[in-house]
Amino acid sequence: MEEDDATQYELILGDLKAETLYSVSVAAYTTKGDGAHSKAKLVQTPGIVPGPPSLWVRSGSSPSVVVRWAPPLECSDSRGAPVEIQGYRLQFGLKNSSLDTTVDFTNRERNFTARDLSPGSSYIFVLAAKSRAGYGDVVQQEITVPMFPPVGYPKISDFVNVTCCSLQLSWLPPTPEESNGVITEYTLAYKEAAHTQPSADPGPSAFPTPFAPPRLITLPASESSYTILGLNHSKAYEVQLRAHNKAGPGPFSPLLVRLTLSLETGLEKQRTPRF
Repeated sequence: MEEDDATQYELILGDLKAETLYSVSVAAYTTKGDGAHSKAKLVQTPGIVPGPPSLWVRSGSSPSVVVRWAPPLECSDSRGAPVEIQGYRLQFGLKNSSLDTTVDFTNRERNFTARDLSPGSSYIFVLAAKSRAGYGDVVQQEITVPMFPPVGYPKISDFVNVTCCSLQLSWLPPTPEESNGVITEYTLAYKEAAHTQPSADPGPSAFPTPFAPPRLITLPASESSYTILGLNHSKAYEVQLRAHNKAGPGPFSPLLVRLTLSLETGLEKQRTPRF
């Protein structure tokens, strides 16, 4: 009884072109010559995916990250022919979390700015280049977004409840874009003005108005109003306010000048019945 020869043979064909259609057939031969060829089989060689691109990430001037990249260094097939880069894909997200943001770029683009990030948090950035065969190897970098103090100041309401001996004021916090994170507290600075007449608005400043040391009051972030007590009657007072976050204080608000009532007017106001 004869047994079938089930031996299988394998041949690796090298030095082929990528993304090329080849016709392959097999024939057996003996000392008497070649036998019949098998039916030809068409085989498409796969394309070459690019290697990892070069990636640089750095913090921006606000809670943002600037991302730059360059084409992969490994970008040719076995014959040395260049592989055409068709685009890039950037993914990023918080460390130890999912990469929940994906941005695709053309082959000409080389930079991107990720904005509205969380100050003090670490992010992972992953980049891959794309050829006709698909996305290649990725490159990854981690960066911690630095904390910045607020760039804006609280907005004190123009309406101030004035008595002979107190000023009651209210305010709105800086906008989220100006806060650079969570507001942790406020500093209220006030002092008796050098002149009784209100001066022109000098705009925001890094420190309270000079010439006399102001009194500083620290207020919790949950507060949005405060009454300054123990003031002298018939005197002008300068008031400024600034917000803090974990990185430090922001600028003081523009100078607000209010004149307390005279003692007689203040007492008369207290005796006036309210309906």
